[in-house]
Amino acid sequence: MVALPEARPLERGAEAGARRDSPVARIGWLLPGAVLALFAVKSLGPVRDPDTFWHLRAGEHLLSTGQFVLDDPFGAGAQRPWILNQWMPEVLLHGADAAFGLPGVAWLLCLATVLVGVCLWVACRRRSSALVTALVLAVAFVAMGGSLSPRPQLVTFGLAALSVDAWWRTLADGRARWWLVPITWLWACSHGMWFVGPGIGVLAVVGGVLDGRWRLRRASRLVLVPVLSVAVAAVTPVGPRLFLSPFQVADVTPFVSEWQATSLGDPGLWATLALLVPVAVLVRRRELRWTTALFAAVAVYLAFSHSRTVALAAVIVAPLAAAALQSLLPVPREPVARSERVATVVLPAAALALVALLAPSVASRPALGAPTLDRPLSALPAGTVVCSDEAVGGWLEWAHPTLRPTMDTRVEIRTAERIASYHRFVTGAAVWQEYPTELHCDAALLANDSRVLTLMTGASWTRTAAGDGYVLLAEPR
Repeated sequence: MVALPEARPLERGAEAGARRDSPVARIGWLLPGAVLALFAVKSLGPVRDPDTFWHLRAGEHLLSTGQFVLDDPFGAGAQRPWILNQWMPEVLLHGADAAFGLPGVAWLLCLATVLVGVCLWVACRRRSSALVTALVLAVAFVAMGGSLSPRPQLVTFGLAALSVDAWWRTLADGRARWWLVPITWLWACSHGMWFVGPGIGVLAVVGGVLDGRWRLRRASRLVLVPVLSVAVAAVTPVGPRLFLSPFQVADVTPFVSEWQATSLGDPGLWATLALLVPVAVLVRRRELRWTTALFAAVAVYLAFSHSRTVALAAVIVAPLAAAALQSLLPVPREPVARSERVATVVLPAAALALVALLAPSVASRPALGAPTLDRPLSALPAGTVVCSDEAVGGWLEWAHPTLRPTMDTRVEIRTAERIASYHRFVTGAAVWQEYPTELHCDAALLANDSRVLTLMTGASWTRTAAGDGYVLLAEPR
């Protein structure tokens, strides 16, 4: 049975020398670093994720107030407390924005993408050759493509890769990696899916018992790592309320596109399934252990259940794919040479330097929002409640902090009924007027294809400006 080999015996003699002299062998050590460099360059672009802007504001507000659990200070219409459970990367994002503007945020995304790639390189290269590792990295990058944006979820991707690697090493040598406990504390300060780390640990321990790697006594000691990891999450600055934050999203997920089942047209899904192909070959050969089967099953579930978790599925399955593919090839895994380590650092570092030069010309203007309307928006009195399109709400909070938009992508601070009321408003339902009336809107900023626009102008709302695909309206007087 095969279960993520650390390495295969190296060949010796003339045959091994011939393979080392082959064209693939001569350039193979460059390939992982080249893929990571492409990670950096491909990620460069203007900020286009609506979540990024309110993350920037969150970091700024936290530094000025020190509040981790608070009523929404930015908009109108929130009904639930806002729990800053992603505060660490939010502070970093704000720091990049304060120092360098949006180009700094764009560069930080490229850096974070490279770091995620490095974590995957560590997890995959330990179990496969440089060539196989580069191939798996490239496919994983495609799988994660839809989720690589300036958001704290990148922390989850990187730390999930390190956690999978750590637990496969524990499965090989039986040693507990206690450093995962403080890592989980940092994870719990960075993203709401921190519980993935302890979950990976429990999965590995269960798999180890089913595979007969250790008896229950050893398993009970190893399971202390995920147990303590959960315990330390309770002592972040958010406190025990951290455990309640996922439940705030439960009743509003039907309104969030990324929490819907993954579309069969999603290229990330197919890239993740491609990573599972070599693992499936081992299943067909009946060479698969329980632990690998459990990890593969979880990856399949994550890939199909929610579009948001496709990238996480790819991260979890990538080391399995690398090891499985390596075991199916006649070429052994070569040790990591110094030249490969240098290339894996130097090539992405050079790419990041190039990105730093290009970012001011590429990313100074956001790809989302309505910068053309900055002047009329700035002319609105401070405290003006703006019936805002969901996609532009975060940008308003960042670009015009004196205004109070009624909707952004922070669904967890609103009830399902409030979100449904917003959708009735923008779609021009018969009761559309209830929403702006209830929230006392003084203005509105809506996409120019919103069905409610005609109804609003018919109800004496005045169009005052338009640009970047949005229309600014003033309430009837």
